[in-house]
Formats: sequence, structure tokens, C-alpha cells
Amino acid sequence: MGFFRRSVLLGLCFAALALPAASPRLSFAERLSGRNGRPFLIAHRGCQSLAPENTVASFVCAARLGLDAIETDVRLTSDGALVCVHDDTLKRVFEVDRKVEEMSLAELRELVPAKGNGLKSWPKEALRIPTFAEYLDVCERYDKVPFIETKGSVAVVKPVLDEVRRRGLAKVAVLSSIPFDHIREARRLDKEIFVHHIFSEPELLDELAAMGNAGLSYNYKDLAAVPEGLVGRVHAKGVKMCLRAGDTPEAVAKMRALGLDYIPTNVTVPMD
Repeated sequence: MGFFRRSVLLGLCFAALALPAASPRLSFAERLSGRNGRPFLIAHRGCQSLAPENTVASFVCAARLGLDAIETDVRLTSDGALVCVHDDTLKRVFEVDRKVEEMSLAELRELVPAKGNGLKSWPKEALRIPTFAEYLDVCERYDKVPFIETKGSVAVVKPVLDEVRRRGLAKVAVLSSIPFDHIREARRLDKEIFVHHIFSEPELLDELAAMGNAGLSYNYKDLAAVPEGLVGRVHAKGVKMCLRAGDTPEAVAKMRALGLDYIPTNVTVPMD
């Protein structure tokens, strides 16, 4: 990434704070059905190639590059705030050997990543741990689907849904999680939001189908290992499906050929 383009994106990051929310908002289902053959791409933890994962800088870069959805991970702090951090501890990205849930929002907001791309290109304000509200601000301003992965205790689901519904985003957003109790809790609390189970198991397919407005992914690291007819069996139940990750044009092409509905990518480059 050249200096000029990175500088332009940096300027856009701050200019974005003054943009109004896009309107009208199409639902997630409408966006999927209106692709016209184009892959529906999800920026995994934002744009990791230009900025550290799960930062306002990474979210804005992903939005400006034109992807359809921005994925993040949401956890509860010790004082009940919602923040965007992937790991349960801060050691990998921040080199702080503490758990997120044991720290207050004020403590977490003092931290900036020690690792990640573009660290020297962004000021602290764009790199500090974002609140869930700041993440949703970016999604709204650029009219991107919030693809929200809840982490930690199942107690995180209710405040996440409360904020999503307060903003009128229940039909736009996706709530995803690896623990299936998060998915059950989300559907119990809200009948509209699309729920997505990460690394699901075949025995859960019928339950997801009964929930309605649901999707899943299976943990296949090699697309060649995906059983023949699997995507068709999932679709026959009325459930959407994706696999990780579309990080090359070749992988995206294979995923489209399989009939997958949406594609997470760590590269954050639109691929038609």
C-alpha cells in the first residue's frame, strides 16, 4: 500500500465521522438476494491489511473499499460496557497479559495495538479499542451490514441486541457466535435478526432451520474437503451457508461455484 493511498484513507477515516447514516436501509436478506451474481464479501475484523484488526481505522478502510459487511467481535468489560476485541486476553495484539472481562472500559480505552499493519499511519484515536457503538456508527454511516460475533459469556447477547434494536438495525445486522447458546439466546430475544452459527455441526442444522432467518459455517480448512452436496442439503433446510476464508480470487471463485451465500475475507479487496 503506497503512502498516498494510505494517507487518503487516513483522511477519510476522520472525514467519515461527519457523515450521516445512509437511508433507506435494506435488510440483510434483501442485500443477499440483490447481489446479481456478485459475491457478498465480509471484511473479517475490518481491513487488516491497512490497519490493526478491530479498530475504527480498520472498519472505515473496509467500508471505503466497498465490501458488503464489516465483521467484529464483541465482549463485555468488567463494568458492563461492550468493546470490540477478538481474544479473551490482550496478550496477542496489545502485549498486555490481562483478560478483557477483568478490565474496565476506561482501562481498555488507554490501550493501542502493539501489533498490526499500519500502526505508524494512524493516530491513537483511530487505533484504541472501539466501543460497540463506535463500530455501529461506521456501519451505519457507510450502510454496511454489521456482522457481529459475540464472545465470552452469553450475557453479552442481550446488550448487543438492545443496541442493535435501538438503532433500528435488527433486520440489517447479523449476530454470529461459536457457542450455540449465544445463538439460542439471540433468537429467544429477537425474532428478526439473522443468526449465524460459526463452525456448526450437522446435528444442529434442524434447530437452526426451525429458528428461521439463519445461517452457518462448517470448519473446513480446505475447500476440496467439503462433501459433495453439503451446500445443497443446508439450503434445502432454508439455511444460508458460508466457509472461511475467501482470501484469493481463486478461493472466492470456488466458493461461488459451491453456491455459498456470503464470504468472509481477511484481505479486504473487492473481488467480482
